[in-house]
Amino acid sequence: MRKLTSETKVGLFVVLGIVLLVIMSLNLGGVNFNSDEGYELTMRLDNAIGLDPGASITIAGVEVGHVQAIVLEGSKALIRIKVRTGVDVMRNYTVALKTSGLLGEKYLALIPGIKSAPLLKDGDEIKSIAAYSDMDRLITALSDVAVDIKKITGALGDVLGGEDNQASLGSIIKNLQDITSSVNSIVAENDVRFTTVMKNMESFSASLKDITEMLAANKGNFNATMTNVREAMETLNKIAPSVNSTVSSISKIAQRIERGEGTIGKLLNDEETHRNINQTLTGINEFIDKAGSFRTFVSYRSEFLFDESDTKNYVSLRLQPRPDKYYLIEVVDDPRGHRTSQEQTKIINGTPTTVKTITTDDDVTFTALIAKRLGNVTLRGGMIESTGGVGIDYHIMDDKLKFTFEAFDFDSDFETHLKVGATLIIHKHFYLTAGYDDFISDSGLESAYAGIGFQFEDKDLKFLFSAMPSLNF
Repeated sequence: MRKLTSETKVGLFVVLGIVLLVIMSLNLGGVNFNSDEGYELTMRLDNAIGLDPGASITIAGVEVGHVQAIVLEGSKALIRIKVRTGVDVMRNYTVALKTSGLLGEKYLALIPGIKSAPLLKDGDEIKSIAAYSDMDRLITALSDVAVDIKKITGALGDVLGGEDNQASLGSIIKNLQDITSSVNSIVAENDVRFTTVMKNMESFSASLKDITEMLAANKGNFNATMTNVREAMETLNKIAPSVNSTVSSISKIAQRIERGEGTIGKLLNDEETHRNINQTLTGINEFIDKAGSFRTFVSYRSEFLFDESDTKNYVSLRLQPRPDKYYLIEVVDDPRGHRTSQEQTKIINGTPTTVKTITTDDDVTFTALIAKRLGNVTLRGGMIESTGGVGIDYHIMDDKLKFTFEAFDFDSDFETHLKVGATLIIHKHFYLTAGYDDFISDSGLESAYAGIGFQFEDKDLKFLFSAMPSLNF
């Protein structure tokens, strides 16, 4: 029996360490590997935009399952979900489509009913649906407010518009001016009368001196009352000019509104302002739709090269603005290095001879690709391992299995670097890969490989970091 070499043992030890690290990370994030255990329920939504297979199912904010599949049935989206064993879902539960944060992914929340109800079994359907997410409610509320504002401005326009209404408004203002003038006259006339009354009271008090002496105890109260009357009359005289000024200001404001001046005037009379408000609301809707569909993935994988007895490592960042398009950036550490060739002319036995020297270096290489998906096929192009290249992927089994072919490093001094492989997703964050790298190499660098990798979305990283214990020094 052939013994394993030291390099093979080291490679196996590294792969085993990576597997243990992945399992520990997933356990630390509360990931359950028994994702297939549980029972299946269905529901129908009018709109499932932003909801992807694998999205979380929560009750009271706690994840209890995930979305298995989303298919179109008639004019509605049929959603199949898997709920973990031990979690009871009753018939009066309501399903709500929600968003995790402003720019987070969509998930389904199960809202318990007020009263107890029979439990749902495997294959049953949840009938009660609340299809709008929190952001959708906000947009709906803004739309209702805009409709109410438009009704108010229309009513004011009907009141203030037209020659008849303008004449009525002018008549009202004139009447207010007449009333103010009458109030001023009344105040002036009463001032004289109150003065006469005071004089008469003094004469009367002199004639009834004996009576006033008997009422001496109450004299102070009468004096205070009269003082208050004088102060009231003085205050009324001071207020009269302010009333005139207020009425005049109201008249000027009404005239400015009628001419369309100022913010209120433009809001009531300017059609361009109405159009700008509508365009602003449309722009907000488009921005929210784009932000909700943008996704970011970070992944790492390690491939063990059997012929080299060493590992090739990848760190990847995938930016996906739409489901059918993404950008891929990778940093690649290949132990075989990057090949270069150099030709030198030497004199051997008096004869010039060209000698070709092939060297390799262990530099880190980079990949930057743009990808477009067409059905089950994804086309990629750009830079692969610091050289120009293209690739094609074929997806089957609901995207759980992917076959990949890449061609790059089209150097005339070497054979083109060709790589073929397959990737199998065994968990939401965990996948296996295998294939044959550089299989037509003319430099002896071809090698079969097998590896493991894990992937997190941006919201998964936030959850993982929040679950890690803090470091205290």
